[in-house]
Amino acid sequence: MSGALTQQQLAELSEKHQVYQYQAESLAQQINMVKLTVRDVETALTTITALKDEPAGKETLVPVGFGSFIKATITNPDKVIVGVGAGVSVEKNIDDAKTFLEKKKDELNKYLEQLNGTIAKIAQELQNIQKLAEKHQKAQQAQQPMRAQ
Repeated sequence: MSGALTQQQLAELSEKHQVYQYQAESLAQQINMVKLTVRDVETALTTITALKDEPAGKETLVPVGFGSFIKATITNPDKVIVGVGAGVSVEKNIDDAKTFLEKKKDELNKYLEQLNGTIAKIAQELQNIQKLAEKHQKAQQAQQPMRAQ
């Protein structure tokens, strides 16, 4: 190929570029959501570990969101209610809850790696499209006769 593209090829490249950009933006949002979820799991693990040795009857602060807390009394420090998905929660002992959350964190990190790999491939495709477009532009400029000024 000489570098010059037909109008149809240019239109297809432009459309492909837009699709890849949309996919990259969508993946970036997913990556941010997964990172937030990993942080939530880490916070849960830290909290469970910190409360593990606390006695029943101890007063503590429980986060309710947006940097706000409510005072609460620990009645059963040996049990944790863990969300397992689809709005379902189960009661687990501390060690089982930690194991479950650590497994969930590992799964999320693997998914994050997959998302990062996919977004890297899309970025490479976007670069390839841009190189083709630049090559076409240079070929077009080379075909135009020079004008005296």
